[in-house]
Amino acid sequence: MTVQKVFIIVLFGFLSPALFAQEEVDQLVISRIKEEGFQRSQVMETLSWLSDVYGPRFVGTPAYREAAEWAENEMEKWGLQNVTLEGVDKKVRGWAAESFSVEMIKPRYMPINAWPAAYTKSTDGIITGVPQFINLKFDWKNPPLDSLMEYKDQLKGKIVFWEDGDPAGPYFEPFALRWTDAELSHTEQAINPIAKEPLEPWTSEQPIAKRLAQKTNTVEKQRQLIKFFLREGVAALVFPSSADHGIIHAEKYQFSGIDDIKAVPTFFIAKEQFARIRRMVDKKVMPTIRLHLETAFYEAPKNNVNIFVEITGADKKVADEVVLLGAHFDSWHAGTGATDNAAGAAVMMEALRILKKIGVRPRRTIKLALWTGEEHAHIGSLDFSTKYLGNINTGKPVDKPVKISAYFNHDGGSGKIRGIYLQGNEVLRPVFKSYLAPFSNLGVNTLSIENTSYTDHEILDAFYVPAFQFIQDPLNYNKVTHHTNLDVYENVIEDDLKINAVIIAALAYQIAMRDEMLPRKSN
Repeated sequence: MTVQKVFIIVLFGFLSPALFAQEEVDQLVISRIKEEGFQRSQVMETLSWLSDVYGPRFVGTPAYREAAEWAENEMEKWGLQNVTLEGVDKKVRGWAAESFSVEMIKPRYMPINAWPAAYTKSTDGIITGVPQFINLKFDWKNPPLDSLMEYKDQLKGKIVFWEDGDPAGPYFEPFALRWTDAELSHTEQAINPIAKEPLEPWTSEQPIAKRLAQKTNTVEKQRQLIKFFLREGVAALVFPSSADHGIIHAEKYQFSGIDDIKAVPTFFIAKEQFARIRRMVDKKVMPTIRLHLETAFYEAPKNNVNIFVEITGADKKVADEVVLLGAHFDSWHAGTGATDNAAGAAVMMEALRILKKIGVRPRRTIKLALWTGEEHAHIGSLDFSTKYLGNINTGKPVDKPVKISAYFNHDGGSGKIRGIYLQGNEVLRPVFKSYLAPFSNLGVNTLSIENTSYTDHEILDAFYVPAFQFIQDPLNYNKVTHHTNLDVYENVIEDDLKINAVIIAALAYQIAMRDEMLPRKSN
């Protein structure tokens, strides 16, 4: 039996009586949280600053740093404690598009809806030429390097159009959705954390440590793809967006940015316009494309920071125990990063503002972490875990791991919270049922044993911290806003963010006031 299992058994032995007793809910404090959060909310103002003014907050850029400093100053104005910008121990290169355009100038003029791919270099001035099509199935994790060799010595100076993806067409389903009662009931009845029919497609059977290790091999393949186009002297590379209706999904072709390589100038363009150009070429009518791109790369370590702030615990016996809230602060480069993830950052900031404003004195410390580099393999949360928890690959803890009672993560878009993914931690179902009861009138009552993946809570979950992501209404996150040019303020619903901030403030307070920390799940 491992030391960890012995610890868990002993922990359950001590906690069982209190754990399975009816959880107390402080209705007076909950009512004050609701009043402040619903009637005097500042969440949309915070969202507007983060997205309209400072977005996009791409990792490692001056824009990210400026947004972090704004958040630091704002939370200090609210009277929160220990506001800190903490650098990460990893070299991360920033990137930004400073100017670009893509046009068809012959036989008819057509401005082309386009966004550049991240970490691509500038063009050598304005480039004009006819498109050179290649037709290969594109898989970014496993690029078709062998198949590309048939184009060797044929692409020098060309504007290469990589033809891949499903054709555009009418869409007969609504873009924005809320979970139905039947869908929520189905996920609540799941008995396996890795469900056969998960509520959302964000579930992986592989542990986060294994996926991170595999990324090294993937990045090397990506590097070889980029070097092929550089060696061939390609002038520019153009992909169709993977989204329809003129939405530019700007991430099929990407590079991690933790290297000194600069990829060929690359664009994503509207799928419908890409298809029009293809049909013209099929008719032997060769369109002339004109484009340019100016980009900037940044190396300053000061641009790579996590943001921490807290309400320090009032009970000296347990003040070193933490209820941790988190959201990633960085965004992708298209749009302004409103739903991914200024919404999450604004909600978590608002939750702490509410608690500070109503003057509660939690026993434990309630701490907020706004992570850098979630979009780049969880750079910020991984740095935190390495410093304060342990080695994610070996499981070896640091000398004095930080005591985290619970971690709640907000990175599911801007939709209303409908419940919590228990991440396999069945013992917490009755606890969270009690804590969510005051919000049942808002449809917030679903508890699913399912895991959800691909965001920062997985890093803490790997260390058996009770770490959770919320079940949120999808709205149009997957179909319209995720990593697209439409990730903007207008796609956020104000009442949803108000509700989310209130729920999280209430959860954080209740857990901070418990007699014991929340129990860990078994290994």
